[in-house]
Parts: sequence; C-alpha cells; structure tokens
Amino acid sequence: MKKKKRDEVVQYIRLLLKDVNESIILKYFKNLKLNDISTKTSEDDFVSIADKKSEELIFEKLYGFLNIKNFIGEEDSYIDKKQYLSLLNEPLVWVVDPIDGTKNYINGKDNFCSMISLACFSIPIATFIYYPFKKIFVYAFKGFGAFSMDFDTKKINKLSINSFNPSELLGSGGTKGIPDPYRQSILNNLRNNTKRVFIGSAGIETIMLAKNQTQFLFHGRVTPWDHSPLDLIIREAGGVVYMIKNKEKFNLNSQGPILAASNHEIWDHIKEIAIPQNHPYLSDVS
Repeated sequence: MKKKKRDEVVQYIRLLLKDVNESIILKYFKNLKLNDISTKTSEDDFVSIADKKSEELIFEKLYGFLNIKNFIGEEDSYIDKKQYLSLLNEPLVWVVDPIDGTKNYINGKDNFCSMISLACFSIPIATFIYYPFKKIFVYAFKGFGAFSMDFDTKKINKLSINSFNPSELLGSGGTKGIPDPYRQSILNNLRNNTKRVFIGSAGIETIMLAKNQTQFLFHGRVTPWDHSPLDLIIREAGGVVYMIKNKEKFNLNSQGPILAASNHEIWDHIKEIAIPQNHPYLSDVS
C-alpha cells in the first residue's frame, strides 16, 4: 500500500472512530440504564447497548471501503460464531472492537478505547486505536512502523520502544482464560516477581507498552479484536510479541496465552517467571 493510500486510510478510520465515539459511545458514557447492560460468556463478560450500536455503525461505514465487505466484530461474533470462524482466513477482513474495556466503560471509568484492524489471511496488516479521553490515535501498518497522533494538534510521532532493561519491570494484563488450577499459580508468579498495573483494556495496555510506560503485557487468552492491534503495534514499534506456547507468532486463529515485551531478553525473562519450562500447564496444553 502506497503512502498516499495509507494516509487516506488513516484519515478515514480516524474520522470514523471520532464520529462513533461522539455520536454513540460518549453519549451513553455514565448514562447507561440497567437494561442497557447484559452479559455474554460469563457473569463478568459485559456488553452494553453502546457496544452494539457502535459496532453496527462501524460496520455500516466500513462496508465496501477499500472494496472489503468481510467483518469480524466482537459483539457480532458472539451472536454468530460459525460465521465468525469462517472469516478468519479470508484474503482481507476488518476486525472490530467498538469498546475495548467495556467493564471500565459501564463502571464510569475512562480506560476504554475503540479499535479497528485489517487482516490478510489471518495476519494483521493494519490497525487503529482511538483513546477518546486522551484524544490519542495510534495506528500501524505492517512493515511501515507504528505512530501516535494527537487529535487536537494533529502532531504525529513515530513510536519506538526502548531496548534497555530497567532495574524494575512494570507490566500489565492478567491470566483470564487460563484454566484452574494453573491460572492462580501463574498469577502468583507474576505478582511475586514483577510490578503490575491493572488497566482492563488491551488497547490502552498496548499504547502504554508502545510508549515505554510499561515493559511487558501478559494475557491469558487472545481474541482477533483485542490482539491484532497489540501484536502489530508492538512489533512495528520495535517490541517482541509471541504466543507463550512454542513461541509462535500471533494470527487470528491463535489460542492460549500471549506475551508482549520491550525486547527479547525481557520476553524470555517474564515468560520464565510466569510459566517456567517445568510448569505443568505447558505439558497439559502441548
């Protein structure tokens, strides 16, 4: 994709995410009624009317853009899992998370963002995150770097992750998705050996790592909508991202825990802290 076309795509997605936040997401923020909120896969897996309406609007505005008509959306995928699975390996597919950090959103906390990615045969090739309360727009194209734009000034900075190793490692994420009894053991390993902050939004955690505010990000499971942005932005900013099992690269079909870090040394170090080579979880999933 040529620079002019990339710039056109950035402009289109930037204005789309701004519009969907102003017209739907921010209007419902702190104005949700009880019947506007429901759960999906578990009692703490929330979805709101704002998630549903904003995803519908994004689909409507993206349909046919760049001649692409395939979509994977977090809310739509929950409704029609068979359709979702059939799209994972398409030549081109939009991947959408209208509100990443829904639990924060419905609790009136501002750590949420909107994310759109483009994947080619299951590999993320472009991705975009809009963090409305910070007015930050972060994006990346495969092979062309990762960038952060200030929405007010329009100033663009190329993101570059520091390669040095700090004396104290700070990270984010959690172990949700790893089955018991392994989950608690892995969580204790991280708690006892690293300094961690809980954010509750994969997109914002990605921005923090890409801006050198943290050095690692561990998640117990992956989804196309949460981890396409994480994978592409961190890699294009110079960081390291692998699935824990067999140190494979992420794609839309990946399953299991994922770890992103500032460099290979930190990745190996955190992996050995969280899930040592002799940890029973590794033999159970291999």
